[in-house]
Amino acid sequence: MLDLFGIDEVTLAAYRLWLCHEVLSVPEVAEMLGEPLVAAGRARDRLVELGLLLPSRERAGHYVAVHPEAGLDHLLQAQHEQLIRRHERLLLARAQISSFVSDYLESRPGGDTAEVRRIDSADQARAELLAIVGRAEREVLALHTRREWSSTLTREVMPVELRALRRGVVMRSVLPRSVRLDELGAGYVRTVAAHGLDARMIDDPRLDATAVDGRIGLVRLGRGFATGQTLLVRTPELTALLLTLFEQVWEAAEPLSGEAMAAPGDGDDAPNDTERLLLRLLSLGMKDEAAARHLGVSVRTVRRMIADLMARLNARSRFQAGSLAAQRGWF
Repeated sequence: MLDLFGIDEVTLAAYRLWLCHEVLSVPEVAEMLGEPLVAAGRARDRLVELGLLLPSRERAGHYVAVHPEAGLDHLLQAQHEQLIRRHERLLLARAQISSFVSDYLESRPGGDTAEVRRIDSADQARAELLAIVGRAEREVLALHTRREWSSTLTREVMPVELRALRRGVVMRSVLPRSVRLDELGAGYVRTVAAHGLDARMIDDPRLDATAVDGRIGLVRLGRGFATGQTLLVRTPELTALLLTLFEQVWEAAEPLSGEAMAAPGDGDDAPNDTERLLLRLLSLGMKDEAAARHLGVSVRTVRRMIADLMARLNARSRFQAGSLAAQRGWF
């Protein structure tokens, strides 16, 4: 937990040694820890900076640990004050978002309460889809059964769907069979299914709709988002009809098999879908911290996953791991 103060494992171990011994030098700590002298030096510098270590006045080059309670109390207080300031900023941000929402709703024809609203803009239709899925509380049901199902839209909606699944939202989708032949689409299905998506397949050129929480639906007419119109439906009668249609198509659709969506190069040591997504993110130059936020895990977990992948690939560096993973078709 002390990583909250920027204290890593080596620094923490060094501090424990200084606590247990009346006075120690940096070389002595390095020897006792089995760490390089430079690592022990960095630990000493950090502890001095935090006020947890003081130079000895009696023995030059040696240091004395400050009592933990006295040394850490002011750090806790500083963190507490930062949390208060952060909370205040979050409240201000929420108020600002509320004003943005008001401005957005006022600019829309019919407002946000219209029972049926026609959307002519493809960009606005995509934005509406991301918005209703992002606000989902219980369930998202999606019919995307046209063969021209958009891989571009997949890239946009996947992060929103992953966040919804992490919140506990139930998500079922019916997709076109052609998704198995599209590398990006198949990767999307594997990734989201690994996080809880229940998917089936069927081909039907008429169906392209999404229902959220049984109370709002987005029905796309014509040829999907690229052309045609979209209807945003809020009436209970029409939403219930959309739910009935979904269940009928769901019963007729083909359950998704693991073999059908298996990626090239799968084997006993092949990565799972989360690891594949991590490899793809790293190949795009994403830092560990950003990848952790994208996956919804800690930075430590991301680094542990990377270390495990490197071991399975017998790679000595991340660059070599990326090259070997690409050769195996892991992403």
